[in-house]
Amino acid sequence: MESRSNQSPTDDELELQQLRERIFHEASAQFEKKFAFHSLPPKTPLPPLETLYRCPPYDVPKLQDQKRRLNEVKNRLNDFEISDWHQHTRRRSSLLPILNELRYRIRAEFVTQAFAKLYECVSAYGLIDTDLKELYSVHLCEAPGAFVTGLNHYIRLHCAPRTRWRWFACTLNPYYEGNCPGNMIPDDRFILHTLDSWCFGADGTGDIMVRENRNAIIRRRQRFPAVHLVTADGSIDCLNVPEEQEERVARLHLAETVLALSLLSAGQHFVLKMFTLFEHSSVSLLFLLHHCFDELHVFKPCTSKPGNSEVYIVAKYYRHPDGIELYLDRIYSNLANETNAIFDPATVPDAFLDQLHACAARFVDWQADVIESNIRFYHTSDPFEDQRLSIFKQTMLELFFERYYIIPIRNNERIVSGVKVSEGPNVNQKESRGTYNERVQLAATVDANVTERIRSLRERLDHLTLTRHQFQPEATLNDAPRKGGQENGHSVGHELAFAIGKPIERVKSSKFALITCIRLLNDAIDLYRTATRVKSDGGVEQPPPDPITVTGNLISISISSYAQITNIAHHEKELFRTIVRTLFELMQRNCITYPLELPLRSGDSGADRPLELVLENWLPLTQVSVGLLYLLKRYVFEQVEQLSPARLALRGLRKSGVTNLVTIHDAVLKAYAKAAGAPGVPKSVLAIVSITVLLSGGFQYAMLNYNSALCLIYCARLLDELKTSTLDQQQQR
Repeated sequence: MESRSNQSPTDDELELQQLRERIFHEASAQFEKKFAFHSLPPKTPLPPLETLYRCPPYDVPKLQDQKRRLNEVKNRLNDFEISDWHQHTRRRSSLLPILNELRYRIRAEFVTQAFAKLYECVSAYGLIDTDLKELYSVHLCEAPGAFVTGLNHYIRLHCAPRTRWRWFACTLNPYYEGNCPGNMIPDDRFILHTLDSWCFGADGTGDIMVRENRNAIIRRRQRFPAVHLVTADGSIDCLNVPEEQEERVARLHLAETVLALSLLSAGQHFVLKMFTLFEHSSVSLLFLLHHCFDELHVFKPCTSKPGNSEVYIVAKYYRHPDGIELYLDRIYSNLANETNAIFDPATVPDAFLDQLHACAARFVDWQADVIESNIRFYHTSDPFEDQRLSIFKQTMLELFFERYYIIPIRNNERIVSGVKVSEGPNVNQKESRGTYNERVQLAATVDANVTERIRSLRERLDHLTLTRHQFQPEATLNDAPRKGGQENGHSVGHELAFAIGKPIERVKSSKFALITCIRLLNDAIDLYRTATRVKSDGGVEQPPPDPITVTGNLISISISSYAQITNIAHHEKELFRTIVRTLFELMQRNCITYPLELPLRSGDSGADRPLELVLENWLPLTQVSVGLLYLLKRYVFEQVEQLSPARLALRGLRKSGVTNLVTIHDAVLKAYAKAAGAPGVPKSVLAIVSITVLLSGGFQYAMLNYNSALCLIYCARLLDELKTSTLDQQQQR
């Protein structure tokens, strides 16, 4: 009798073998989503400078055909609930097993999808010269920082052990409260530990479309003898306008490119994230890069979500063509120019457009196939497809690590040693609910009448009130920080760390409140301002009443007046002055003199002193406000007590409280004076204490919980006032 090993395979075994072979070829193809443009001859000149911005925007018909083809497929998703759809595509994607392997077997530092994508780009195109003894890189629009950790991992595995690598990055500053969360990545888990390597520009916003910030980044680059790699990973939240993604991000991509070409050394490389390539803006951008580099590639990493439009432009061997500086300055000066295209279409050869069309069509085919496959298996059960997916994911996992050679690095080779940054809390993660059509309808309430908008905001308020997450509920505002504070041997002078930059007109984000709560509050304020605008007979808008009132030891913020504040920076300065002035008056009334350095009497304690300051409706969302509360608690008072959801009491004057208060007062006003005298555009104080201190220990979570709850109280109060005034107006009619 023959053994089983000598028998012919069964039909089922043959079928499984054939399936595995098909899947292997399918998986291998995921690593080859690439397009390479034909190189221009060396020293090909740029089109004449005077031809820039002289023609109106134009369409390339063949590219527009591809756009329509892709949108027809995308439109089929409009009625799918977004979180449910994301969960479905996530289950089908091979990305998660790869990321889990990187996190738990490789134990790489700060693994996100960006880590894997950067590693792929560098590996697939050989972007690092492993023989160099010194490497320098700059990373634009880099938050949360995984391109940096991914590059570090590659360098440690492929370069000589003593290779010296230096880097710096810029991004929209997650600590600048005036930045819109839709344009910004709020995840600062890596940034907080590497702050010295981040450049947020001259105005503190990190916005590279501001010239003084661009100039500050170029000056920072001058610390490096060369720059071997520039990456740019910027984007803007286009969830509610997916069909406009390319136009929405065009200015950002152009700013990234112009800045990158100002930073990069000749012969070196640039990686830029883009999306679809249908519009004249993309034609011009790629045409510019085509002239500036020996090689121009478009790449879809296998760890990029296969159903989205994301691609990476890999530009190799920078030519630094003659006259490029004037070119870049002209383009940067026209970032906001929407009435003209960069290049005259007559200067863009048909041969280049044909290549771009072939490239766009290829990526549309790949994306459309994935979307249609995901739709086909949405809410269906297919055992054969489940088996195919399981084999496909395992094959992708094996191929990824075979192709790109990723093994663990030593702990001392990490950028941040002694801290697992990926295990820190990412408090303000993006949230999306509903179908695309439902989100469009929700956005339409902006144009609805006041009653309908009040109802919509009330529904959001009720949802947040029921679902808002408490972070470390046991944390209190009295919690000692891990850094700073007298408990750690710091003096108040040592704690002061001023940052100066663009004045905050409105708080749009904060490390000290949930972004969902801030967004709701701002929407309520917008409606309140629209509905309650008071004008005189002459039609001149009346100034709002002062939101700050003082009664004895009580400083109160009027919620309705707060809604009328159009300059948060000015409000904070006035509130600081009011708090200090009130404290000095209370001290004088209690016969407490300066300096107060006498030892406490036996049995006496700071908490027994009669001095108490109560703050009502104070919403400290910014670094300035939170820093002030921190300093008052750590250096002036013994404790802060939350009397109610809207009231804080500072009690128990410290032994050196008066001395410290004077020091704080003088230093802060000096900083405001310095900001007022700064050259260029107006500046203000953005921080008075290091953010690393404010974000350590339980204090930050107590602050976040307090502010998030108070935001909802503000919303409820404003909506109640609006409802009452609307009913009154209806009755008068």
